[in-house]
Amino acid sequence: MKKLYYLYILLASSFSLVTQAQSQEIATALPSPKGVYIRLNTDYISGTTLGKSKYVIKRKKITESTSKTIGQMQLAKDYNDFMRTVGRKSLRDFEKMKKFYGASETMAYMYSSPAYKNVAAFAELKIEFLQAFGYAFLDSTAQKNELYNYEVFELLSNKEEKLVSTVSVFSNPKNFALKQYAPQINKIIGSDSSVVFEWKITSPPYVDKSAEMVTLGAQIEQAFQVKSNQNSQRIDESAYTNVKKLYLDNESILSIYPTDDFTTRYNVYYRKNGSVQWQFLERNVANNDPSGNHILTARVPGKRDDLVETIAIPEDFVYNTGDTSKIARGVIAHNGSVELIYGVKSSDSTNAIILQWKKLADKPYYSGIEIAKAAGNEEPKVIQILPVTASKFIDTDVFPAGQMFKYFVRPIFIPFQELKQEIPATTTMTCGKFSKPTPPFNLTVKAEGQSARLKWEVADEKAGHSYFVYRGTSPKKMIPIRSAVKEREYLDTTSYLTGRTTYYYAIMAVNVTQDTSDFSPYVMYSPSKPESVQSPSNIGFEVINEKAHLSWNDVRLNDDYIGGFVLQRKKKGETTFKNIHNVALTTSTFIDESFEVGNTYLYRVASVTIKGDTSYFSPEVTVQTPKLKNISEGISGIRLSNLSESIKISWPGVEVGTVKNYKIYRKLPTEVNFKLIGTVANGNFEFQDKNVKSDVIYVYTVTKIDDTNTESSIEERKSIYREKVRK
Repeated sequence: MKKLYYLYILLASSFSLVTQAQSQEIATALPSPKGVYIRLNTDYISGTTLGKSKYVIKRKKITESTSKTIGQMQLAKDYNDFMRTVGRKSLRDFEKMKKFYGASETMAYMYSSPAYKNVAAFAELKIEFLQAFGYAFLDSTAQKNELYNYEVFELLSNKEEKLVSTVSVFSNPKNFALKQYAPQINKIIGSDSSVVFEWKITSPPYVDKSAEMVTLGAQIEQAFQVKSNQNSQRIDESAYTNVKKLYLDNESILSIYPTDDFTTRYNVYYRKNGSVQWQFLERNVANNDPSGNHILTARVPGKRDDLVETIAIPEDFVYNTGDTSKIARGVIAHNGSVELIYGVKSSDSTNAIILQWKKLADKPYYSGIEIAKAAGNEEPKVIQILPVTASKFIDTDVFPAGQMFKYFVRPIFIPFQELKQEIPATTTMTCGKFSKPTPPFNLTVKAEGQSARLKWEVADEKAGHSYFVYRGTSPKKMIPIRSAVKEREYLDTTSYLTGRTTYYYAIMAVNVTQDTSDFSPYVMYSPSKPESVQSPSNIGFEVINEKAHLSWNDVRLNDDYIGGFVLQRKKKGETTFKNIHNVALTTSTFIDESFEVGNTYLYRVASVTIKGDTSYFSPEVTVQTPKLKNISEGISGIRLSNLSESIKISWPGVEVGTVKNYKIYRKLPTEVNFKLIGTVANGNFEFQDKNVKSDVIYVYTVTKIDDTNTESSIEERKSIYREKVRK
């Protein structure tokens, strides 16, 4: 039960700050950069009087077994104690509000047991007043990121202590709710001696985190159940470490403070004229304006034309701070003290209108110069924002020619400050001078089907109007084929252009006054169209030394567009013709060295243009020759016999004639191909195979080679069983 009690205290610290407004808890623990503040809740002390009760504060870490007294809550002992607690300035504000004129009057009031409601306005705005009135205590010895259990005892008249509240807290001074109090600069008002900054404060919406807290509570409980000490009030250190990690990993959910518009204050800092060091100005609360907006204001005094920068940092009741606002810049100046642009001159220039005005003084309240422009009855439009140092503007967007433009020039002041030149300086002008256009460049041409696609680039010239497209058969013979092309590309679809001719293109730019540029650099183009050319009409042939000599009429003599020929062949019985050379032939003759005597071939020839196009083919011609008689017939009558150390192969003797030698082959019955095992010269008609093994069948054959190195076919195969040799 003791373990569960401390576990309850730990879990309660996760939820007490969220529900304390509705709960009946008497005390609240609030971590801060100064330590942990223990305060009695407003509902409990609202009906009390100052000095009636004293409270003893005891504390222990969750891992400790016993609590120790660390201090008391009680009314300030004397005037110096009061001033030491709340500060001299705050004490003066209190006395001024109460109309006290000395220490005696102040302390007489304090000792008269005034009702808390009479001092609540101070106590609920500054925690030090709660301390001085005896309703709060600061534990300045609390260590960061530790879980503490505080007990509040009321001291009774007989010196007995009565436990009135127990509260637990994770000492982690971070108020994540303050991140949502982001002051946004709303208005800056300057005068001759000061500048007032006004921020708009948007109160953060309520976010229900109860579901996340329930989940985290279960995780914390599980961590303690795993490693808590069953026999002691002290929590196991290992479990405590795990729980602290859960708090730190989820501090944006668990570290929740009672933050509201009433108790949230703002520390305002300022610096002047580019200084690096920030100076504290004041700490103040935001108030509602007549429109219901929550507004924070701060006034910074100074000299005329001082540049003032400010920031605001939200702070809760116990000095936890939020994010710093963006820097707001203002100047000690007003509309009656700033210099404006009173006049502007305009002049006509080539391709432009020039505006000029008196340069502005070097003052910090300027942020730029606005140039607006209107044509005819149009509303003015801002066309440029110039730096403050500018005194000249060149407008190159002055088209169409003859258009009258009205210009509006005025300074721009720093944002949010109520400085403005209501009526800008104006001038009216038209542009009538335009330069000769720059020639187009990077002209390219590509085939697009049967057409030519032209593309080019041009200089960024506002006076540009259109382009003329020129074409010719030489750079000196160019004629316009299209005018007033608005885009920077053109598709030439002229159908009569021929692939036999090289054409030249160039582009000319035209401006709004119809003045033209020089030609762009030209490009060359030949249409990708197939052109009909004559093919040879017949093929002559002659077989010489077993090679086919082919020739045909040279049609190039009549057409220089023909660059060569392609000759194709197919053997009788094949379905397709194939080229018999790798590159186009440059002569009208060809020797087919792969021609084989005895076969029948079909030939055809076509012309090839200089662009690689092929004409139709000539009529086919058939070339055939009778097969030459094979003078070297195969050998038959082969005889095999087993000798003691070899197998003897012999064949019939023949005339010496054209035979040069004989080749002897061998294989096993299971093998497909023969292997050469020996060669004998003409005049020998036997051969001994000594590389044999017993109990093996061998197959032999013999061929002959004639004086043309032609080998006869295999005529006969003989096999023999190699017997085992008896010893």
